[in-house]
Amino acid sequence: MYGVDLGIFENGKYDTIATQILVSSAQGKIGDDTLTTLAQGDLATESVTYKDGQVSGGINSVIPPLLFLVILYVVIGLLGTQMLNSTLEEKENRVTEMILTTMNPTTLILGKIVAMFVIGLVQVLVFLLPAILGFLFFRDSLNVPNFDLSALVINPGPMIVGALLLIGGFTLFTATLVAVGAIMPTAKDAGQIFGVTMFLMFVPLYAVSLIVSDPHAFIVQIFTYFPYSAPVTGLLRNGFGSLTPLESAIIIVEQFVLGVVVLRLAVQLFRYGSIEYTKKVSLLTVFGRRA
Repeated sequence: MYGVDLGIFENGKYDTIATQILVSSAQGKIGDDTLTTLAQGDLATESVTYKDGQVSGGINSVIPPLLFLVILYVVIGLLGTQMLNSTLEEKENRVTEMILTTMNPTTLILGKIVAMFVIGLVQVLVFLLPAILGFLFFRDSLNVPNFDLSALVINPGPMIVGALLLIGGFTLFTATLVAVGAIMPTAKDAGQIFGVTMFLMFVPLYAVSLIVSDPHAFIVQIFTYFPYSAPVTGLLRNGFGSLTPLESAIIIVEQFVLGVVVLRLAVQLFRYGSIEYTKKVSLLTVFGRRA
């Protein structure tokens, strides 16, 4: 096509006209609307994939297990500061020695963790309930897209693994934050360690494409078994179906065992650090006394 030079921004219309002429010429040559549509690639496709001899659920089987990852982030995000302050508030208010005269430190710490877990469930329900009610009863007035929830594929195995990873990860992070609160004298001092802990939770998201495409890569294996990145990495791999039963068992056991160990450590630190108001508790001092 030949035309007057209208400038680099206007000359593009010549390409558009040439393309339309070629398309119209091809359609006239074919002489069939269906074949013309196929030639343009304007068609809908439906794929059916198989895994282990069974029809794979595709994205509909990925979404339900990944909901546990969303819950973990929501609970830790909402309760992280409260977990950290659960042992710091009494220290800053100078009331820990009064509490410990009538209560065992183990009972107090376990009570705080159970209370945080219940609060987390309540907050998740508070956030989810309006969304569920709006979707069920006010979908038209709110112009909410119509999602076919019946298409979701819920496999018991990944759902059970996801629930255990969620509980184990929550236990470990809660016990860690309680231990940090028992060591540090003020919330300002504990904030730095809290930031590092939260960073470890978000690190796997930076490698999510590698986790999905190459779950056996070296860095992915490190994220999978490192205690503080294992819950998020494990939940991602569990959702996308790359987490084997053996790997699931190792991560779950690791989370619960380490969670219990850190919890016992937190109780011991709280026992000796509850009346330390000016400086952080020395681990050598605590275990030296115990020995």
